[in-house]
Order: sequence, then C-alpha cells, then structure tokens
Amino acid sequence: MKKMPIALLATTLALSFSAQAKQITVWVIDGDSERPYFLQLQDAFNKANEKKGLTAKIVPVPSINDAIQSGFLSGKLPDVFMLDGPNMANYVWSGQLAPLDSYFSKSTLSDILPAIKDQGTYSPDGKLYAMSPYDSSVLLWGNKKYLQEAGVRIPRTLKEAWTLKEFEDALQKLSKVKGVTWPLDLKLNYSGEWLSYGFSPFLQACGADLINRKTWKATGTVNSEAAVNILEHLQSWAKNKWIVPASAGDNRFYGDKTAALVWVGNWMWRAHKEGLKDDLVLIPAPKFCGNKQVSPNGGWSYAIPKVSPNKDEAGAFINFAMSSKQVALYSDTTGYVPARKSAIRLSKLYGKGGEGAIMAEQSAKIALVRPVHPAYPVISKSFGDAVLNILSGASIKSELDKAAKAIDQDIASNKGYPPFNK
Repeated sequence: MKKMPIALLATTLALSFSAQAKQITVWVIDGDSERPYFLQLQDAFNKANEKKGLTAKIVPVPSINDAIQSGFLSGKLPDVFMLDGPNMANYVWSGQLAPLDSYFSKSTLSDILPAIKDQGTYSPDGKLYAMSPYDSSVLLWGNKKYLQEAGVRIPRTLKEAWTLKEFEDALQKLSKVKGVTWPLDLKLNYSGEWLSYGFSPFLQACGADLINRKTWKATGTVNSEAAVNILEHLQSWAKNKWIVPASAGDNRFYGDKTAALVWVGNWMWRAHKEGLKDDLVLIPAPKFCGNKQVSPNGGWSYAIPKVSPNKDEAGAFINFAMSSKQVALYSDTTGYVPARKSAIRLSKLYGKGGEGAIMAEQSAKIALVRPVHPAYPVISKSFGDAVLNILSGASIKSELDKAAKAIDQDIASNKGYPPFNK
C-alpha cells in the first residue's frame, strides 16, 4: 500500500474539513443591553462547535420586524431570527416557520416556564415554532420613601398584593406627598405593543380578555361589562391627573422622582436601581378584581424560517442558546427573567432571595400568554388604540365596541383563519 506523505495528508484533511465547514446567519434584536450578550453567545457557540466546522454569525438588526417582513417577501432570510412572540401564530399560519420540537429533549422542555412554551406553541398542530430565552413581567415599582411618607402598606408577595381599593387609596395618599407630581406612571411615552401588553392584565384579572380564546370572537369579551368596569377606573385616574402624561417623557420615576409608582416591566431594572438605589421596592401586580392577579409575559423568541437550507444547524444553535448557562447569562446581562427554571436558580437577581424574585414568581404563577392567533397584530393594535382614546376621555364602551368590531371583521375577512375557525 502506497503511503501518503504527511504534508499531503494534512492538506487533504484540511480541505475535507473546510468543505464540510458551514456558517449560519442569525438575526437578533438590536438593543443596548443585549449586544454584549450576543457577542458572548457567538464566541461561545463557535468555540463549542469548532471541531464540527460550524459557526454562527450573529447580526443585530435595527427594525427587525420590518426586516423579517421584507425577507418573507423576497425569500432572503437568515437561518435563525428573533421574532416578537405574539407574532408567531401569524407567521406559522402564513407558512413561514419550521417547527422546533425535534431540537429539544423532553428534559429541556419540562424545564421551560409554561407560559414561554405556550407563547411558542401553535395550537392547531400543537408544535413548537418559537422559543424565547427569557420571560418578561410587569409589576409596580415603588419609591419607598414616598410610600412610607404616605403611610401606605408595601406588599412583598403575591398574596400580599393590593386590592383595587387599596391601590386607589394608595394613589390618593401619594398624590398629597411633597415631591410627588403624579402618583403613577403607566409609561404612556411608550407606544405599539406596550398598549396591549401593559394594559390587557387589567381586563384579564377581571374575567375579560382581548378575545374569547375558544370561539375566537372579540365581541362580548373585549367589550364586556367587566372590561368596561375596570377601564372606568383607569380613566378616572387620568381624570384625577394621577398618571404621568406621555409628554412628560420616560424618567419621572427614576430621574427627577416626580412619580411615586410605575407600572412597567423588568427591562427597566437597571435604570430604576441606579436611580432609586435602596428606595426602590418591587410591588406585585394588584388584585384588580377579587383575588385574581395577571401579569403579561413573553418576548422576543428564536425561530427558523422554512426557507432555511440549514435547519439542523439552526436547531443546534437554538438548543445551545437555550442551555441553562446561556439563559442565565442572558438574564444577568439584560435583566430579563430566565425562561428556564434551572436558570432562575442560577440567577443572582431572580433566584431565591434575589431582589427580583417576585418577578420570577409572577412569571411562574400568574403569567398569561397573549392570544396565540394569526389575528394578533390586529387584536393588539385595536385594543391599544382604544386604550389611548379612553385615557384621553373617550367613551369606554364605544371604544371597546370599535375594537371588537375591527378584530372580528379581520377574522371574518380571513374566513376565520382556518383551522382556527373549527
């Protein structure tokens, strides 16, 4: 047998290796807090897969929703992208995404927070199409100094949460505290999805919702008596001038401290902690009706477009990104709640005794996924428009009727979005 020279053998092996080498492209959200994490993720994944010749190029994409829509039209998409969780159903219904189930073990899936699995699962076929490394939650952040001056009880656990009456009493008392211009900031300087994400728990805690999740009809649900009643309270807070107006900007709570409470999510952790330091307290979502509490959930999730020629490699990337270590790192870097139970235990912020533990508890116990339906973009916009108009003094019933009609008309014009019409 003729032996191959060592140098030639090495060259042949290198050529063979390079021929098998493959790079996948990943589009991610372009946020200040996320960038350091994604740099780390790219380096870690590439190092772990060096012997396999597999690398990932992670690209932060500004206006990623627009980029995805353009990619669907042109067919030019990466192997993995991050989508906003509530939009998943619309993309699957349109035939744009590949399922992810085969890329996760049963033990991994059992470790994922239930609401995160719900967000990524398409009910008609029961398959998983999107997976988020984090969960988000909304609660009340308070200025302890003002609360103590007002003589207001500060809840620390879900069971201790304020009732609606206690909440309104607190707003009344805080409005009289020196230094407080507005008792409550509802982040009206935000727009878009916040108006649905941030305000739907008011309805859901009172037995209403954005849509009936069995019949997929909005009329009778989003404009129900329960919905009208709780939004009457919301509108009264605006009339009392208890709410920070949109024109006042973002930092009334943590900047000049002219707001005593703020209803917002965990993405504001660093700004709030830096601004208030030891005066910062986290207060669980109120019991707006009876003993029921609801917090919104979800966020940007990894998905694989159906047109990707590298689905197995893309699946390997998502599986790596969803490891307990990576999920915990995402949380520590960005401030979001880890999407895995095991990662919560690894988190200094959200683990037992951590300052943010109440948010992790909300994600595990009272989180409600936004409606997983192809009409969600219309559902969200219709309700969000109604909220803005209601806060400006418009008729609550008329605005909710208008929202219900717009949602039901969209569903009807799409013939019920089959198979959701069955």
